[in-house]
Amino acid sequence: MKNMKRLAVLLIFILTVTSFTGCSKKEDSSKTTVTDEDNTVDTDKNNNNEKESDTSADTDKEAQKNDSEELPDFIIEDTDTTITYINPMGNEQTVTKNPEKVVVLMNSILDIWYLSGGEAIARVSGSTNVPEAAKDIEDVGKVNAPSVEKILSLEPDLVILSSGRSQHVEMEDILKDNNIEYAYVDVSTNPYDSFIDVLRIFTKITGRDDIYETEIKELEDNVTTICDKVKDEEKPNVVILFGSSKYVKAQLPNGLVGNMVEMLGANNIITDAPVKNSSTVDFSLEKILEEDPDVILVVPMGDLEKVKTRMKEDLESNDAWGTLTAVKEGNIHYLPPELFHYKPNARYPEAFEYLAKILYPQVFEK
Repeated sequence: MKNMKRLAVLLIFILTVTSFTGCSKKEDSSKTTVTDEDNTVDTDKNNNNEKESDTSADTDKEAQKNDSEELPDFIIEDTDTTITYINPMGNEQTVTKNPEKVVVLMNSILDIWYLSGGEAIARVSGSTNVPEAAKDIEDVGKVNAPSVEKILSLEPDLVILSSGRSQHVEMEDILKDNNIEYAYVDVSTNPYDSFIDVLRIFTKITGRDDIYETEIKELEDNVTTICDKVKDEEKPNVVILFGSSKYVKAQLPNGLVGNMVEMLGANNIITDAPVKNSSTVDFSLEKILEEDPDVILVVPMGDLEKVKTRMKEDLESNDAWGTLTAVKEGNIHYLPPELFHYKPNARYPEAFEYLAKILYPQVFEK
């Protein structure tokens, strides 16, 4: 009997152990499922990380694309619709791109505007530096006295002005009050660099980067080639005389010809500027005699014969004039105004080559 009870107890014990073992397996199975779910979550996280990484990479690529063009320091921001730059007066200026109605208040600037793919509805009087396509557009008066009333009546989207003219600077408040956008530029100081800088601004406004990257880059390359061609030559001493029927002055290195002479490596013997931003100064014959230049360049303004008469009266009548090396060797050159008095713009390579042949004849006679 006792044996029967012991057997019953043993059976109950076996059944109990088996039951616990089964629960233990279910719990393990449950843990495995949870672990798999965790792995699934982790996999999702990994997928999300990969997506975030891809998005980040795309953003980086876009940023690299936007940063691929190296803009000059004076351009602060270039967006699809506007360009913001520091104008020559030191002020931040934002201009909306692709304006339809443009008025340009200086013809040498007008010429650069058209080189940049722009068009205008009005300009100032005159014929020099006026593109063929702009000859018959509206005339709004003289460069130093434009008609504000006429400009406002045209309701322009953009007015382009010269920061070097006080009459233009005085128009700023009027244009602001009438909600008319305007852009100040300067092409008078260090003219060649200013010319390139203004082209960069204008091609941004017109949306014609293609012009800057092809035609303008080619122009720059041609000028650089000419300058490089003479860089190892002995540098001549030069005086640049700016002559009219009324006076003769000397041009400084920041003037149109002075800038080109400097880029070609020659030495301008007149460098002092008593008046800030002036490109011409009064001079003494004694200074020229002291420095004894190798080359004398004359930039005529107005009638050439009247300029020559003024030169004779002011300089050549002095006996000491004939002692100058440049005079004795026949190195006095009257420069064509279309290249050296007015802005050459697209003809800059031609102007540089013309001047280089005078300053370094030995290079171009080879």
